[in-house]
Amino acid sequence: MDKRKIKHKSNHPIGKRRNININPDIISEWKNAPFPDNYFDMVIFDPPHLIQKHEHKECSLAKEYGHLDAKTYKREIKEGVDKLFKILKPEGIFILKWCENCVKVEEIIKLIPYPPLFGSNTKSKGHTANFWIVFLKYNLNKQLLEKMF
Repeated sequence: MDKRKIKHKSNHPIGKRRNININPDIISEWKNAPFPDNYFDMVIFDPPHLIQKHEHKECSLAKEYGHLDAKTYKREIKEGVDKLFKILKPEGIFILKWCENCVKVEEIIKLIPYPPLFGSNTKSKGHTANFWIVFLKYNLNKQLLEKMF
């Protein structure tokens, strides 16, 4: 699922030019995911990690991977996470992929309504850390959940 359907030639200054074809099965934003509540056993969320000021011209990276607006990214991610947890079944698994090229992962974890179970990070070509973090949607009283963690 992606909100974009585009073909694009990358123009990275380093490396080969390549053709980018974003052709999702479902065209939709994550915060408007067209699924009923409690539908999936697992959701993998890989939102855009590039945060840009609205007035900046889109770079090749933004065209390929998408971007979020610097003024609204927290609200957008929070709305998206809330929707994705709604379509996730109780005791469902939520996996977040985040790259720290613009925002630290700790800031994004604060936007998620459940504590992480575990995660791992890797360096991408020695530049930025990529995180894979696993959450479990508990079907418990929130106060009890907070006591557990």
